[in-house]
Formats: sequence, C-alpha cells, structure tokens
Amino acid sequence: MKKRILSILLALIMVAGLLPAAVLAADAEEEDLPFTDVPEDAWYADAVAYVYEKGLMIGTGETTFSPEGTITRAMIVTILHRLEGEPADEGMSFSDVTDGKWYTAGVSWASANGIVNGFPDRTFRPDGDITREQLATILHRYAKFKEMDVSVGEDTNILSYYDALDIGGWAMSAMQWVCGASLLPEPEDGKLRPQDAATRAETAVL
Repeated sequence: MKKRILSILLALIMVAGLLPAAVLAADAEEEDLPFTDVPEDAWYADAVAYVYEKGLMIGTGETTFSPEGTITRAMIVTILHRLEGEPADEGMSFSDVTDGKWYTAGVSWASANGIVNGFPDRTFRPDGDITREQLATILHRYAKFKEMDVSVGEDTNILSYYDALDIGGWAMSAMQWVCGASLLPEPEDGKLRPQDAATRAETAVL
C-alpha cells in the first residue's frame, strides 16, 4: 500500500510541468544534477536527484531547482485531474474560479469527487500556496477516492508533536495518515508545521 501511495506522491511532483514553457522529459537519463542550489549534502538532495532522473520533476530554470519554492493549490488539483484522464465532472462553483482558466476543470473535478471543499467563503484560492495540512488532506481524500487503504493512520498518535494542536480539525485524520505511513520525514524539532507552505523540496521527498 505504501508503494502505491508513494507512486501517487511522485506523480504529484510533475506539477513543474504545469508551468509555462516547462518541458518534461519522457525518459530522463541518469545524469549529474544541473542545479546549483541543491547542495550534495542537503537532506533533500537524493530525492531531487531521483525525481529529476526519472523525469518526474524539472527545475525552475536551467541551473535552479528552487527547493524552498512553493506549490499552489491549483497545481495540485490539476495534476490529479490529469492523472485521472481529465474527466469532465462538474462540482461546486467557487467565486474565484472562472471559466477558461488552466485549472478550472481540475478544480471542478476535485470538488465533484470530494477531494477539495474550498473555504467557508466559497472561494478556492487557486493561486494560494498549499500548506502542509492542506496537501496532506487532498492526498488523503484522493487516496480514498482511489479506494486505497488509509487505515494506517487511524491509530497514529500525533499528539507527541509540539504543534499537534495547531492542526485543523478537518486535517487531523490526514496528518495522522501521512505520519503513520511515514510519508513525511520525521521533524528533528518535533514540529509538523501544518500551516506552513509545502516546499518543492518537501514534495520531492514525499
């Protein structure tokens, strides 16, 4: 089950292909990393090398990966939509998601299938950086949509983390799942930082 989850998470890394003029190699051959901003001893270096060599992720420039760069909510739902073959499901409408945007169909599909719900003010905030707890929740819902076993997190105690009470109630089961399945690296300072923006480095490690 964990292997299937990791495959989904690695596929998510292809969000780089959503950027204008981005070209994703179909069969990337193993080669030295061209990124000058990824030190060899960085905690995420091996993960970046892997996703780059497999053609799952490209840089933000010829020699930059931008490990501390962020990923938007629109990018995440759009790549999931593409993984599903871009079905034309219509979900709830959001006041800030207009027709004709590159992410419109993806947001509509994700909403129709319970993968996203948006915010109480009926906005989706497509350009907003996705937080760690939001990313966990979307992946958790997508895993259930794919009828994957997510029970690994049911008995996971995450109250031992210093900031566990900062996790939104709506995201608690999802954060339990990613911790229980070891999909997030164990934080050295004992903090999950659920409301911090997920970075490209973290996504690569996932």
